[in-house]
Amino acid sequence: MQRPKNLKEGDQFRVIEEDEGLYVGEIISLKKDDESNCPFFWNADRSDSYCINFSKLEPHTKTVRDAQVGDVVVGCFGKEHMVLERGQSTVLLSHGNDFKKAIDTNHTFDELEEYFTLKAAPEVVDDKTAKAMKLLKEAGYKIIKE
Repeated sequence: MQRPKNLKEGDQFRVIEEDEGLYVGEIISLKKDDESNCPFFWNADRSDSYCINFSKLEPHTKTVRDAQVGDVVVGCFGKEHMVLERGQSTVLLSHGNDFKKAIDTNHTFDELEEYFTLKAAPEVVDDKTAKAMKLLKEAGYKIIKE
């Protein structure tokens, strides 16, 4: 694949051609967009980073099953829940629309997939928009796609 436009830290890709230290099928995330064709990517547990060319990758669409700590999922009644902890087979979610309190029970990945959807990040139109969104987030504003 060619270098995508509108990259942002954390964008995920699947390795389709083995490279030093990275194996076919491995999911990696962009560490930093240095605007090259061979930027650095984090491995799954963020213990190490690797430089790999986009020609050896394909986009990986994140699903609710891939939700990580800090991601927001939306429940059946439209309430938003934050992933507070992620175990090997379960996740701990916050109360609906209250990210500071945890629900008393863990959810399995099957339950997460059945009852929740992953809240998508807003689309970035250009670099100026991305910088503006980052500044607004740092200032505490919540950005919602309409």
